[in-house]
Amino acid sequence: MVTNKGRMFESKEFVAWINELGCNLHYITPEMHQANGQAERYMRTILNMLRIQANHKNLQWSETLWKLQLVLNITRQKTTQVSPLNLLIGTESTTPVVRALVRDVAIEGLAPNREALREITRSRARELLSNNQIKQDEQVNQRRSTPRQFNVDDLVFVIKYSQSAGKLDSGMRGPYKVVEVLPSGRYTLRLLGGSYGKTTQAAVQFMVPWRGEWSPETCAAFF
Repeated sequence: MVTNKGRMFESKEFVAWINELGCNLHYITPEMHQANGQAERYMRTILNMLRIQANHKNLQWSETLWKLQLVLNITRQKTTQVSPLNLLIGTESTTPVVRALVRDVAIEGLAPNREALREITRSRARELLSNNQIKQDEQVNQRRSTPRQFNVDDLVFVIKYSQSAGKLDSGMRGPYKVVEVLPSGRYTLRLLGGSYGKTTQAAVQFMVPWRGEWSPETCAAFF
């Protein structure tokens, strides 16, 4: 189960319940969406569509969500050149036919020709997605440099643009202490003041070393 670091997902009762079900919890790193870019991109599209429905058409988002989902499901994707619904059931359809076809997917041999075409389409989509992933990686890695490394007990500030209070807000929060080094350039941090033992995670791209507070004593060395 993939969640953010909300308190409801970190409570002892919830964690124990998840473990009893035989599941594992994975907490995402704030501000970093590369771990599941396709899902995050779809979520951003859905949010933009919901804003239009709610702000300009004065509709409740819960009442219009099913329409937006249908639109996305039958829209041809740029990379795969087919719609998600086509990859699922092997044909381009809309309601009410969709419900019957989705139910029939579980029945083997119902429509051999349609199922064969669906498998060919899935194979082609998988190939296109793989090629697109390679191109995207090459484009991103051209401007990528080796990130800074931090150690346990290092003091840092974390850039959190999502928590900015205004144009003049730097977006930096902290200072934090590094309490654990995680794989893939992630770190577990604890706020120095008022954290009450709660930890957070951050990616190295959003971490800046903290050299301490400016004071007359530290400034004297420059004069």
